[in-house]
Amino acid sequence: MAHAHLFQHNNFTGRQMIADNPDGVRYALTPFATMSALSFNDITSSLRLHSSTPAIPSMCILFEHAGFNGNVKAFAFNANRDISSLPGFNDVTSSVLIVEHDPNPNKTILKLRQLAGNRINSAIDDNLSGISEVSRSGDVKLKFVIDLDGLVGIDLVLVEIPVKVHTPWPFSDYSAKIRYWINLFIDGSNRLQGFVNAWGYWIEGGILTGSIEGKLKPQVEANIGAVESNLNSMLREVNFHRWTDVYLLPGSSNLVTDDYDSNVNDEVSVILPYMEG
Repeated sequence: MAHAHLFQHNNFTGRQMIADNPDGVRYALTPFATMSALSFNDITSSLRLHSSTPAIPSMCILFEHAGFNGNVKAFAFNANRDISSLPGFNDVTSSVLIVEHDPNPNKTILKLRQLAGNRINSAIDDNLSGISEVSRSGDVKLKFVIDLDGLVGIDLVLVEIPVKVHTPWPFSDYSAKIRYWINLFIDGSNRLQGFVNAWGYWIEGGILTGSIEGKLKPQVEANIGAVESNLNSMLREVNFHRWTDVYLLPGSSNLVTDDYDSNVNDEVSVILPYMEG
């Protein structure tokens, strides 16, 4: 099993806390609420990583913000390892994720935003083309998200679409965000698939917010099928192995045995163990 011993100061001194994974689950969470309750928010300066299962690659991921958000600093380990200082990340950590990777050594890592390229923008534009009041106002973001219903996380891809809602004179356009939370899974034929686990939106506050919500909400829900169809069309291109599992890492990772720095808004990495032959 893997866990991380966090220290207040460099070189393993000062106050301490443990981010643990006693049950050996894929994702073990130490959320902001726990960090705050222990008065350990924004004070981590060094850490000691421990593993009793060398055959299982593990990773300790430090997040800048609550909710496993913002910049990340990830440390890979499959044995005990000491990190005596955190240059560029000192006194920053607000949530911690311990990942115990699939032990299968055969893995492919796909960077989802990089894979999608501008096709995801084009697909969303097609979906919005029948709604004259709404247009995309920036790149569609693909984000790593942890569902916080419990201490064991469920990993999701958040598809976040920035839009402008066009309103009649004399009102200005309203900013809004359309959100679809995607669950990736391996089907009975060992192929990668995805479905919309949840959906929602955010609308800028103002006199017309309620009116806009009344029109936008049914359109967002009605587009779930189109989002799933476009997603699975893209995913069919990556089914070049018989996959045995799928899970996510925040940001852009190259190998599960490498350290890396990234941001949850930049990218989401899809980990796909596969069968040989």
